[in-house]
Amino acid sequence: MKKNNKLAIAVVGDFKYLRKHLLSFVNEVRKIGKYKGEIIVITSFFTPTIFFQFFLRDRNIKIYRFRKIKFSKNTNKELNNIKIPGKPNRHRTKKFQWHKFHLFDQKLKNWDKIFYIDINMRIHFDIEPILKLNPENKLFARADSYPDYDRDLSSQFFKESTYYEKLNKNYNLSRKDYFQTGLMFYDTEIIKSDTKDNLIKLSEEFPLSSTNEQGIMNLHFGFVENNYQELDINVGEYKTYFYWMIKGEKIIITKQSREQYK
Repeated sequence: MKKNNKLAIAVVGDFKYLRKHLLSFVNEVRKIGKYKGEIIVITSFFTPTIFFQFFLRDRNIKIYRFRKIKFSKNTNKELNNIKIPGKPNRHRTKKFQWHKFHLFDQKLKNWDKIFYIDINMRIHFDIEPILKLNPENKLFARADSYPDYDRDLSSQFFKESTYYEKLNKNYNLSRKDYFQTGLMFYDTEIIKSDTKDNLIKLSEEFPLSSTNEQGIMNLHFGFVENNYQELDINVGEYKTYFYWMIKGEKIIITKQSREQYK
């Protein structure tokens, strides 16, 4: 039983993405988010170690370099065949997002809780109110379709795939509170010895996620393990997360830049 309540913030990115966003992220999380603890950076072996020399001056920044998530030839073929008119081809342009599976590697059990944030998100207030939440044996995340809940889990998958019928029979794709993987706060007790392998196997069994890791992680944590819980919207006077800033609201983290309002 864990007693230390040791926590870290984690980010994932390839060399291109880290080079573009890591410095500003660290500055925001330290200066605006007022977070002094450890930050885990998950990347690939293609990211040169010399890039991290500046960041490693901060002893609370930890670098983990992993091998690329590998799929079978058939899975790669099926994923490449996904075509959704009028929508960004995330499955083609953001393949590095599959590296989020490494968030559930055994190495991360060195901490008790992990707060994952997409590295390009914006921080506007002290993040302590979020970190005080207790995701005991849970994965907290925001519902992707919040606040209208006008989309369901089926929107994360390519319906023309020959695998869709089997997927629809095995899982409740009408679920409207499915989560986005851009912000997750979880207890590392949910990381089992085979969690990462099971995520990869699930991707192989159902190679039709048009949102890469997001569709698969919803299947695993929303159904197989059933430990996803929607992150609280309000914490005291603050809102935890939204897509953009709203005048008159204190939103701690947003997906879009601080200048955007609705």
